[in-house]
Parts: sequence; C-alpha cells; structure tokens
Amino acid sequence: MRLWPRPRGAQNPLSPILLLVSQILSLFDLSLARGFHGIPGKYCSVRSPTCCENRDDECTAPILGDHLCYCDMFCDRGPHGGNDCCPDFYATCRGQADVPRALSGSECTLNGVRYYEGDEIKQNCESCICLYGVWKCDETACLIQPDILERINSGRYSWTGRNYSQFWGRTLADGIQYRLGTLFPERSVQNMNEIEIKTRDLPEHFDARQKWPGLIHPVLDQGDCGSSWTVSTTTISSDRLAIITDGKINAVLSPQHLLSCNQHRQRGCEGGYLDRAWWYIRKLGSGQGLTCPSGNNDSTAYKMTPPYRISSKEEDIMTEIITNGPVQATFIVHEDFFSYVSGVYQYSHLAESKGSRFTAEGYHSVRVIGWGIDYSTGRPIKYWLAANSWGENWGEQGFFRILRGENHCEFESFVIGAWGKGAKRRRRFKMRKLRRRMRKFF
Repeated sequence: MRLWPRPRGAQNPLSPILLLVSQILSLFDLSLARGFHGIPGKYCSVRSPTCCENRDDECTAPILGDHLCYCDMFCDRGPHGGNDCCPDFYATCRGQADVPRALSGSECTLNGVRYYEGDEIKQNCESCICLYGVWKCDETACLIQPDILERINSGRYSWTGRNYSQFWGRTLADGIQYRLGTLFPERSVQNMNEIEIKTRDLPEHFDARQKWPGLIHPVLDQGDCGSSWTVSTTTISSDRLAIITDGKINAVLSPQHLLSCNQHRQRGCEGGYLDRAWWYIRKLGSGQGLTCPSGNNDSTAYKMTPPYRISSKEEDIMTEIITNGPVQATFIVHEDFFSYVSGVYQYSHLAESKGSRFTAEGYHSVRVIGWGIDYSTGRPIKYWLAANSWGENWGEQGFFRILRGENHCEFESFVIGAWGKGAKRRRRFKMRKLRRRMRKFF
C-alpha cells in the first residue's frame, strides 16, 4: 500500500485501523508490506482503461473505504517496492494467475524455514511454489517416494528400504531410463532352445564367492547410463573365464569397451540387447585397454562361446550356478526396487494406490551368484542372491536377494550362461588386410 506520498499526486492519510494493523504486522517481523492482495472484489477489471502503462498516479480504484489501489505498471515494481497494486492487477493487467513473492500476506514454512508467497523450491524431485500459505507441487513421480518407503519400513514386509542420496531428487522416469538398460529380447531370442541339465543334490544355501574365492569379480556401478546389458555380460564373462581356467585368466572384461564398440542395432546408454552383446564377445572378444575394431592397438581379447539358455526351473538354474558359475538373469524392475537396502525383495504394489503415474517398470539384467532361505521373518522365504550394477553402497553391499521359485518379476524367465574360450591376440584389421594382399604376390 502507498503509505507515503509519491513525488506527485496526493494520497489519503492512514486510518487509525490500518495504522494499528501495520504495527501488529511489525511485531511479527514481517519485513515486507503485504499490500492489498487477497481482498475480494473487482478493481482494475472495471476501470476504463483497465490498466495504465508506466507510472500514472491517477490510475487507481477505491478500496477499503477511503483508500486507493493502483492499476499502473509502476505498482508492480518488484518485491521490495511494489505493494500497492489492486488485488486483481496480476490477473487483469499481467494475465497471471499467480502473484509475485511477498505480496499476498501469506507464508509457507519447510523444515523451520519461512518462505514468502511466490517462492519456489525443490522438494525431492518436485517443483513447488508457495501460494496462499500452502505449498503447491507439480506431483512429479520421484525415484525415492518417502511415503512408500515409510510404509515398507513400518509394515510387515520381507525387505527394508533406504533413502539413497544418489537417487534423491531424481524422477522415476530418470531411474527407469538411466539405471536399467536391458531391452526386452526379440522373439527369435526368446525362442532359444533350453539346454538339458541333469540336476544334482543342492545345498540350502550357496554363494559362488565361497566356492570360487577370488574368482568372482566385484560389483560395478553403471552410473547414469542405461547399460546393465553390458555390465552383466562382461562381469559374468569375467567370472566364468576365471572359473574355467582355475584363475589363470582372472581378467576384468571392460563394460566400457563393449558399450563403445558394440553399436550395431544397440542404443548405448539408452539400452541394449543381450544377444548382440554376447555375439560381440564371441566374435571379437573384450578386455581391458582395447580399442574398437577400427582401432590400431593390440591387446588381449577374451572370447566366450555362444550363450545358452537355462530353463526357468529353479533346480536347473541352481545346478548351473553351482556347476559352472554365475548366470545372467533379466527381470522387471518396479518403482520400489530402487530403495531396496536389505532382506528378500518382493514387489510391494504400494504405489499403485497413488495412481498410475507413480508406478513404472523396465527390464534390467544382473549376475546371479547363489541362493538361500531367509528365516528372519518367522517363515522361510527362498531367495536368489544377485549382484546389481549400482555400486557397493546400494543394497547389501551391492547385492540383493529376491524371491525364488515363483518367477517373481519374471526373474526366472530368461536366464543365460556361456563358456569362456580363453585368450587370443587380436590382430589389427589393417595388418590382416595387408597380409591378404601380400599373399597374392607370393
């Protein structure tokens, strides 16, 4: 409100009532005058003209009896000066539904901090604005949903969750796009013949790290790159090469090499097909320090046999793991899986009650290294033990357990194994072509 005279144009004096209100507001340490916002009625919208360009001391409308509010552009001169616009100025003259900060007289608080009208903040992944003393958020689905996390940790579930700092503030769409990355196999791949496995006596618990100490490679972190297709393929290849050679070849095949070079009908950090990844390693190999086929650096390339599919019977999968080493499993990741920290994961379905935009799913491939039975909940729960590719600070030091024997999240529907072929020196393609040409002359 213009509580002091402008350099030109007379003003009505303050009434005792408004003076009293002003003194009360000062007691609450409100450093900015709140103006006329929020007072009902039509002011600028019933004038002729409705609004005035620049500064016009006559561009007014009566309000609160003997007072005036303004419809000129000077009244909207910023949060530290403009406080005498009419209540409908922003809707009539600016075409805005919202009002600038500190003009409405309303405040919002968050974690003990006071915010003014129009202030914008980020709450998790949501953009929020203070309007009429209430936070209005855009309701974007976040990767970490605190209400779901609280219900899981306080409810009777077989697993617990955690608020991960690397996921906080990210959208659910980000998680599906950048933290998974295995594309659903094409029909021809889905129809792969399953190998016949002669089952054997199986223990209640098994961990490949205990049977082959030092030969099962650490958990990796794919970062913000939808590349589980390359991480799972190369880590399983590394494990199986080490196992089949009794540790003589204990190399770490490079996910980055496969990601950079295996580009034919692949999508890089936006996802890839497992069959094409295995084709590349079978034909061209992978390893550390390798360039793509068009490069000129020699290095040791390790190759694998063609992959084979294992049936969805849990006994067949268990027999394959205990006999030949870790296998590759593709499964559906739901929105609550990102917050997993311990226990035996089972999809909670909790987000479904909030609406479809709070649910999402995508395919992910991981390395399965064992199995067991969990008795901590009072009833036995069979599980698979798998290595994820989100770093060691996620889950159980990078690993997770998931319900076994029920094809939960399609975990047992597409399981792959392969044999290691050992090392072979890669020759430069240019040199190979040169030798072929030389043979013509000799």
